[in-house]
Amino acid sequence: MRDITHIVCRILGQRLAGLMCVYVLLAGATVIWAAERAQALEQFTAHGGPVKDLTLSADGRFMVSASFDYSAVLWDAAEMRQLTRLDGHAAAVNTARFSADGRYLASGGDDHQILLWDLAAFTPDGPAPVPVVIQAHKGKIVHLAFSDDSRFLAAASWDGSASVWSLSDIEAGRSVPVHRLQGHDGPVNAVAFSQDAQFLYSAGYDGDIRYWRLSDASYLRAVVRYGWGVNVMLVDEAADLLAYGTTDGAMIVSQLSNGDELVKIGDERAPVLSVSRSVDKQQIVFGNAKGQIKVIDIASLTLLRDFKAANGPIWSVQLMARTGEMVTASLDDHITKWQINDFPPQILETPGPARRFHPTAEMGNGERQFARKCSVCHTLVEDGAHRAGPSLYGLFGRKAGTLAGYNYSSALISSDIVWDEASIHRLFSDGPDVVTPGTKMPIQRMKNEQDRKDLIDYLKTATKAE
Repeated sequence: MRDITHIVCRILGQRLAGLMCVYVLLAGATVIWAAERAQALEQFTAHGGPVKDLTLSADGRFMVSASFDYSAVLWDAAEMRQLTRLDGHAAAVNTARFSADGRYLASGGDDHQILLWDLAAFTPDGPAPVPVVIQAHKGKIVHLAFSDDSRFLAAASWDGSASVWSLSDIEAGRSVPVHRLQGHDGPVNAVAFSQDAQFLYSAGYDGDIRYWRLSDASYLRAVVRYGWGVNVMLVDEAADLLAYGTTDGAMIVSQLSNGDELVKIGDERAPVLSVSRSVDKQQIVFGNAKGQIKVIDIASLTLLRDFKAANGPIWSVQLMARTGEMVTASLDDHITKWQINDFPPQILETPGPARRFHPTAEMGNGERQFARKCSVCHTLVEDGAHRAGPSLYGLFGRKAGTLAGYNYSSALISSDIVWDEASIHRLFSDGPDVVTPGTKMPIQRMKNEQDRKDLIDYLKTATKAE
């Protein structure tokens, strides 16, 4: 394959950031091949919406992707092969984590719920496990953590609190948290257990990283008072290491014991959205809202890689077990795997392709409004699976909440709405919270009457069943 690619590149004479290349489609993955180099990147699609989080099992064998399309997908990490799809959330899934012993997977979402999946009896050829539903928060769940001994699970929520559950209690049918930690001024964005599971670290929008004693749920001290919100956090007590990223764009690695900063980079006012560490614990990688990736070598405290990996936010980044492999999640439906040692950083400095919901091509106003306002959640084709919302194919004249195969909210199922020009106009003028209170549809209004009219005219044609 490489010989063929090399010949084609020579014939075509095409260049991308100084490298001769050709696009090849292999088994559903889009692969960019570089002459005389290994493949630079591959893309894997299993979702119908932006991927919000990626997490690896402790042994590096499995990966989970969490998506805006209300699902999580379990992958064979070495082969990047989809094993099963985990459905059950009623809104976007923001985070997922494996227990250290590999038995459990927890996922948390915008539906304020945590789903606990028992993987003990799971086989790749069998059905997806049935989750235990845990609901103890009044805001979205944005981060989860298991203790190193796999006995406890912690959650960070935008309701301003963190909670801790005993897994033995959950196994016994009791899902009430053993600890509820309150004190942050605003959303809690990240949590991490101490090595002995007796304490918890929490990071918040208020700029604090707090240290709590779990025996009596008491707040002991602020490990960090930054002044800007702390979005992500990584704690390693054994290595005396704390890494965190902030809303003002700072990527900081410091000593946990005394707070001394070892590395501080990235002051671009682009919020830092992701942080992780390599399996061998030798590298830390950050991703920010502008698509920038920065890889830091812990031993030498040097910046190894600094490049643009997406034209949009890096929601999650993971360094894989194989040296040089990295996977990223952004606004796209796909996961991208990079060979970060095999291409120059400028490979994505030029703008990438237009996303369906951020179009750059010339199109009519109605189609543009659909692309911007609707296409993240909805398709126009008959088989519109794996999106957060149902397909709009055959929309006009259909009673709300009746499309087979989609898990509607009770609000839509019990409504008397029939979709036509008037009801769609009202949906976007008054808002879903007024027209269908209790619906899963995001609150979205279109103030401009012409935009609404153009969208409806477009939908009348584009959704027509053939």
